[in-house]
Amino acid sequence: MKILDNIDLDIPLDIGRDFLEKVMGSEINAPLERLLKEKTSMCVENIAPKAIYDRFEIDKVDGDRVYFKSGNIFNGPHISKILTGSKTAIPYIFTLGGQVDRIINEESRSGDTLATIVMDAITTSLLDTLGDFVGDRIKREGIEQQNWGATCAYSPGQYKWTIEEQKKIFKMLDGQKIGVELNDSYLMLPFKSLSGVYGFGPEDRIDKTRVACDLCPRENCIGRR
Repeated sequence: MKILDNIDLDIPLDIGRDFLEKVMGSEINAPLERLLKEKTSMCVENIAPKAIYDRFEIDKVDGDRVYFKSGNIFNGPHISKILTGSKTAIPYIFTLGGQVDRIINEESRSGDTLATIVMDAITTSLLDTLGDFVGDRIKREGIEQQNWGATCAYSPGQYKWTIEEQKKIFKMLDGQKIGVELNDSYLMLPFKSLSGVYGFGPEDRIDKTRVACDLCPRENCIGRR
């Protein structure tokens, strides 16, 4: 099990802009630009990016189930599709830390709805940036042989992989080592956290789905890639 702590992210200067414009449905104006800049500094100062991941050998994929040699089982038509052809998988959990949740909640309690929306857009984009960093690291370690490749990442809660499956990943990884736990609704705390899995195996056998969004019919989703 590997833990990444004190992650130094390369954060774009316009972090949050694209996502905020999708949320607002238009380009941002000058006052909103100033608010975005102000809240970006606040959010970046309060993140504590961490990640945990580990490698597991896949025993077989049978129907909608993925069986690991460790005894763990994933269940769902799309996660089984993604991991068909893979020899190993690396589940992961990463987080921006609890302080981000606290400052967003404080802004919400103050009644400033617009600032809350802006901060949520910024931290959602920061979580994507952290995901790219962690994903690059995992893929470098997961490709064991010259002719191997990596699948796209897939996460519980995405299309046809139920959020309850989150508990399977938390059985494989100790999220508390990076300060992340599940609540009774299988949501992660802190909320700005994400879990998922990559598969690895021979390039000519692994699933070729480009991104998880390609499996989802929600064309108008603001998170679509």
